[in-house]
Amino acid sequence: MTSTNTDYDVVIMGGAFSGASAGIMLKREHPEMRILIVERTLKFDRKVGESTSELAGCFLTRVLHQGHHLSAHHYQKHGLRMWFCKTPEDDVGCLTEIGPRYQSRLPTFQLDRAILDEHLLKEACDFGCELLRPATIKTITLSEDEAPHTLEIMPQEGQMRTVTTRWLIDASGKAAVLSKKLGLHRSLESEHPTSSIWCRFRNVNGLDSFKSRKMHPSLMKGVSQLRTTATNHLMGHGWWCWIIPLSDGSYSAGVTWDRRFFTLPEGPSLLARLQAHLMTHPIGRLMFENAVPDADDTFYYKNLAYRSERIAGNRWVMVGDAAGFMDPLYSHGLDYCGHTVSAAVDLVQKNLAGENTQAITDYLNTAYPRSYRLWFNSLYKDKYSYMGDAELINATFLLDLSAYFLGPVRGVYDNPDDEWIHMPYEGKAGGFFAGFMAFYNRRFVHLGQERRRKGIYGRANNGHVWMPFMSLSPDHTAARLLWAGIKVWIKAEITTWLAPTPSTVPVMMMEGKLMAKTTEA
Repeated sequence: MTSTNTDYDVVIMGGAFSGASAGIMLKREHPEMRILIVERTLKFDRKVGESTSELAGCFLTRVLHQGHHLSAHHYQKHGLRMWFCKTPEDDVGCLTEIGPRYQSRLPTFQLDRAILDEHLLKEACDFGCELLRPATIKTITLSEDEAPHTLEIMPQEGQMRTVTTRWLIDASGKAAVLSKKLGLHRSLESEHPTSSIWCRFRNVNGLDSFKSRKMHPSLMKGVSQLRTTATNHLMGHGWWCWIIPLSDGSYSAGVTWDRRFFTLPEGPSLLARLQAHLMTHPIGRLMFENAVPDADDTFYYKNLAYRSERIAGNRWVMVGDAAGFMDPLYSHGLDYCGHTVSAAVDLVQKNLAGENTQAITDYLNTAYPRSYRLWFNSLYKDKYSYMGDAELINATFLLDLSAYFLGPVRGVYDNPDDEWIHMPYEGKAGGFFAGFMAFYNRRFVHLGQERRRKGIYGRANNGHVWMPFMSLSPDHTAARLLWAGIKVWIKAEITTWLAPTPSTVPVMMMEGKLMAKTTEA
């Protein structure tokens, strides 16, 4: 399993979630393997959103076996909640709310990524990985034959080190070191121009506080779980905000927006603009009116979506965000981390054991970009254009989640050994579901455009509480919710078609402001 003519069997670039996970999975199965993790930072920073989906929850608890750490140091997440309003002055009791009535059945978590990443990196080192931190990789010379790869590494303290390795795993995150070095990096700016600002806040008024429930008694009704421990989303045309509670008492809050449809309020700083935007939503005002931000913890990304054309080559492979990232709306970033890390570990193990792994490399280079494109078209392409309409989002929420549970979630729970090393929406069944999802997403984009033209966009953003009649699980209950979503979709099609086109559309949401628009009858 080890190579005597190299310094290391594997060098991992990046020690956060994906890099540490790869080190853990390799070392616990092959203690003799020589693995070096190179991490450039002295401490880990925050990420875009800090929440997991059910698939990532499965990877954390059943593959990495981190249930105890997660229970002790992070919040159990109870679903996703979405809040809609017609005007910033709406009463909280009048808002339309979408979200679960009961606690989640499968493990999901609100993560403090800095704590989790440090814990995983320590565990990788406890298994025997060598760590060089903080250190910067200055040069990478990839071999095109059987010769080892060569890296020049500069520690923050000390002299330049030149090391050789049989395998190189790129877990460099958004830096995407190998993808950019090899000219494989592709931005989705033209078709998904999304940006994000986020910060940590303290002294936040939770939705389940005495103050909140005293001011708005409706918050005591209809929901049998805590709203605070859900991922709460504030929704609008072209944007959404996340509000995520963390175990130290702070909240992660951020806004992600599509620059084609929305512009943040002006302000003297990114933090001021984020705060001003939070105040435009009734839930945002209720929670953040007296909140205290950590100004040093404010981050901004201009272009969120990107991917690599290929993710594997001659004894190198990319994992996690180094391979690509789409959108934080459904918290699927760690899903791809789980799949790509599992596939990379399988590839490295088999290659170092002497197997011919060219077929696996070829598969990853075909399956990853295909899966990325299918998932993007299904879930995110132009979705921000109808994000401010509660009826349309209710339909897509039911459809998206039920398809997700019937497909990727059921797969990793029922057949983990095979599913984790393959990409989501694999095979004919996966392709069929992805095609169906992309079709209804296109229909909702069209319905959103028609509703704006007819002046009924956001017509149900007040006065509704839409909650699934059961907790989601990867079985027949998801199929029932799929049918419920189809019925809501059909109703949206009919109401949009029957709505007349007035000569004057009095108000409509555009770029976060109320605007008048005149159209031809």
